[in-house]
Amino acid sequence: MKRYIETVKKLMTIAPQKKWTVVSMFLSCFLYNIASLLPPLATSGIIAAVTAKQLGGIWIYVGLYLLFYFLYFSALKWNYYTYTVLADYYHIEVQKDLFNHISNNDSIFDKISKGKIIETCSDDIRYLVDVMNNASKSLMGILKIVVIFFIFCYYNIFVAIFAIGLDLLYLGLMNENAKRVSKFYEGTRKYEDKIIDIFNQMLMNLKQVRSLNLMDKLNHNLDKSRSRWTEQYKEKRVNLTNRYCTTPYIVYIGKIILYIFLAYLVVEDKMSIDKLVLLISYYEMTITVTDTTLDFLLDLGNYGVRVNRIAHILEYSPQKEVDYGDLENDYINGVVQFKNVHYNIRSKEILKDVNFKALPNEITTIVGHSGSGKTTIIHLLYRLIHVKSGSILIDDESVYNYTKKVYFSNVSGVFQNPFIFEMSIRDNLGLVDSNVENQIEACKRVGIHDFITSLPKGYNTIVSEESTLISVGQKQLIVIARALLSKAEILLFDEVTSNIDASYTEEIANLLIDLKSDHTIIMVTHKPEMMEIADRVIVLDKGRVVAKGTNKSVYTQSSLYRELRNRTFASISTRE
Repeated sequence: MKRYIETVKKLMTIAPQKKWTVVSMFLSCFLYNIASLLPPLATSGIIAAVTAKQLGGIWIYVGLYLLFYFLYFSALKWNYYTYTVLADYYHIEVQKDLFNHISNNDSIFDKISKGKIIETCSDDIRYLVDVMNNASKSLMGILKIVVIFFIFCYYNIFVAIFAIGLDLLYLGLMNENAKRVSKFYEGTRKYEDKIIDIFNQMLMNLKQVRSLNLMDKLNHNLDKSRSRWTEQYKEKRVNLTNRYCTTPYIVYIGKIILYIFLAYLVVEDKMSIDKLVLLISYYEMTITVTDTTLDFLLDLGNYGVRVNRIAHILEYSPQKEVDYGDLENDYINGVVQFKNVHYNIRSKEILKDVNFKALPNEITTIVGHSGSGKTTIIHLLYRLIHVKSGSILIDDESVYNYTKKVYFSNVSGVFQNPFIFEMSIRDNLGLVDSNVENQIEACKRVGIHDFITSLPKGYNTIVSEESTLISVGQKQLIVIARALLSKAEILLFDEVTSNIDASYTEEIANLLIDLKSDHTIIMVTHKPEMMEIADRVIVLDKGRVVAKGTNKSVYTQSSLYRELRNRTFASISTRE
């Protein structure tokens, strides 16, 4: 019983609101369960009236029948209402909490698989309301059995002791069985997560999977997880078979013994027919209530697995959080400076004593071979990760001093792959600024407005992976327009031209030249034509700054930069 209580307490911690609705669920459940105990009394009264040949008395009990069922269905309707309210609350609010927590802790994927996270966010939250529902029904089922026991005691103490003893034995055996079922259910979920994780990666890289003919190898790798899933599932089914096909013998053998004893009492004139019917009705009710309560407890144990999975994600906290300060200064000029910055992952040093400055109205370009630490600098500026030592400053203030709202209203940008949600262009832009005029102005500045208006549905065109209406280059321009809508002073561009054709590379290069007039631009690139537009260049090699300065001076000083600038597209393709 303790683990069921812990499950309910954990859910109340995860979703602490709607406490009165939870109380209403338990109260309504209590009322309709008590109401369900009353009809056998009316049945017994009718039989007593018939036995005494007092037919007029039947109508009193018929009226009681109607009253009892009115109370029952009224309380049940109230219970259904509370279920609906809680289902909506748990599903929406817990999903929001999960989404927000995951989005603010991207390092969570280092500890928890994407498969588990996806399954939890989409599947497990649907059953949270059933935790409270089953907890209330289980509690009231046990209470109902206790009330029936006292009814038995009132009429015959020996019947009461026999019935409750048999029921307690049954409950104990089935509860132990429920623990084993939950254990193996948790095992099946564990291996489902692993399978879904691989499946998710496969969907993200489906073209590569096909082109490299990887399906057979993937299936071979998955067979181990599938095999373990099968083992866990079979063990779960063995215990369920025992639960529903073996253990119930105890109840039904006991039922036969009890009925023989009650029949003996009637034959010996120690019990009337109406009392016999009443006790048989209540014993049949005991069996039904016990079975349903056990099913509720079994499900509650399985739901406990789901609650623990949700709590596991929400309780995740990185070793060092990327903190936010209380500096509300929103008048940022845009001077970015790295001072003696170090960053390492699991003892491997990624950045080593990095120093440079990026100024407003300039394009500062960071170059270097793959793995040199370029993207790590961008991630640090996005505050996705935290420096190990050193300082990152904006206008001579640590980036960690600014509030979250101020920081991300002044720092924005675009990643290598254009990230657009599967919704209309207008809705994508509206995620940053819902003002239509501002959206059009931003799209005009990046040079994509005329193309959008030429589409059959214009700004209402749905963007999707399968859509052939919009090229990768055009998507990238839409993403840049979205970044401009943030009104950020500092724009970060991480390999934004790596996946688009040459015509869009030139277009984006010209766009960045225009944008630097009122922005600080920091760009990571491997394309020589993008390096050409830089005002300042930082050259990285194995995490160290080996050259920095104006484009011309670095080209003169650094052989590495000359190598990167002078590469042909063929050599770029080979290296990258």
